[in-house]
Amino acid sequence: MSESLIIYKANNHLEASSCLSNLLISEINKSKQDTFSIGLSGGSTPKITYSLLRSDIKDLSKIIFWTVDERWVSKDNDSSNQKLVNSIFSDSEARILEVEYSGVSADEDAKKYSSKITDNIKSFDTVILGIGEDGHIASLFPGTDAVNEKSALYVSNEVNILSKWRVTATFQLLKEVKNVYLLVTGKSKNEIVKTIMNNGNTPANKLINERNQTFLITDQ
Repeated sequence: MSESLIIYKANNHLEASSCLSNLLISEINKSKQDTFSIGLSGGSTPKITYSLLRSDIKDLSKIIFWTVDERWVSKDNDSSNQKLVNSIFSDSEARILEVEYSGVSADEDAKKYSSKITDNIKSFDTVILGIGEDGHIASLFPGTDAVNEKSALYVSNEVNILSKWRVTATFQLLKEVKNVYLLVTGKSKNEIVKTIMNNGNTPANKLINERNQTFLITDQ
């Protein structure tokens, strides 16, 4: 197991979600900055954490939410990660930096989002990531082109899972975020958690090994 991986063990998904929320609240409360940025992932796993953050962050007006990765679909599509983020935070005082879907070019949309976040975020403070059963994080799937990106903060990536294309943060961005939290729960993730702890050859391990410190919150 990598010495840079700090593990929080929970008994179940709810406890893991609460643990993550508490860690983030503590981080926000310690911050002396005028704004605090949080990268959000999609899927069902982080929804409870997001709901807890929605109710427990004292001053949402200082929060900037950015989207880690997005299926290249419109934000009203049920598979859109942006739709999930908006459904919880759009009526709050938080600022949401949306991934915009042009329907023309996933590559151009990735470039535009990269410009949007660099223009609006002074410091990448925190990001919440899930891990797939194959070890992917964001939309950095094993064997796809985006895994090898060396310069851009966001790229389009062809994955052919639920949607052909994704717009995703790269390792270049994720390794620069101050605090990275991996939220991994459920029995289906038992094997990948073991692989990660054994420093396996996965995108998740690539990120862990490129950082000084990463947090894993899991019920496995």
